[in-house]
Amino acid sequence: MSFAKQVWALFKKDLRLEWRSREMVTTMFFFTFLSLTVFGLSLQASPSVQRQVVSGLLWATLAFAGTLGMGRIYSAEQEDGALNGLRMAPVAYEAIFVSKHLSLFLFMLSCALWSVPLAAFMFQADITMLWPDFLPVLFLGLWGFSIIGTLMATLLLHSRFREALLPLLFLPLVLPILISGARATAELLGVAGLPQTSFWVRGFLIFDLLFFVLGLWLYTPQLEQ
Repeated sequence: MSFAKQVWALFKKDLRLEWRSREMVTTMFFFTFLSLTVFGLSLQASPSVQRQVVSGLLWATLAFAGTLGMGRIYSAEQEDGALNGLRMAPVAYEAIFVSKHLSLFLFMLSCALWSVPLAAFMFQADITMLWPDFLPVLFLGLWGFSIIGTLMATLLLHSRFREALLPLLFLPLVLPILISGARATAELLGVAGLPQTSFWVRGFLIFDLLFFVLGLWLYTPQLEQ
């Protein structure tokens, strides 16, 4: 079986399991909905101030929602010794990494695609009018979240306090993505200087590719622990 077919088979398996339980998507949905709603209702400020803070709050909310999702990407494999079966399956460990991070990326993207309009409504910011320029920033930012999140989830796979340690390890590593994503979004909204979308997209791409190669290299020893 080719590498692409291995990735596709594992990816379909993860999607099928999530479709049956809907655990990850539901948890991320309610977290982002409640977070953006609470922030939007509690922040009593002028529209100009709300436009200045919406980018940071949106990216921070997506990052925290990602920690909830990455804590569940191995939930099926941790039941009834299924993780050992995954290790012994005739597939490359790198294919497992690619499929897991693609699954997490898809779930985070599905969460973001409705969170952005909600944030635009709650904070009176026209983010949805900026989709052509905003989508590359969103896609590459979430791709970086999913790569690092998959690595951290694998590293803490057998930790007793993994749910508490995941945000502590994940958030410092994705801080460049948070800052860049918030800055790029603010610039597109016209509240942080001239837009430099191509600059941020190139920065995201370099960062993501670096961690993707690093993930392929480190994933096997992490999973074998």
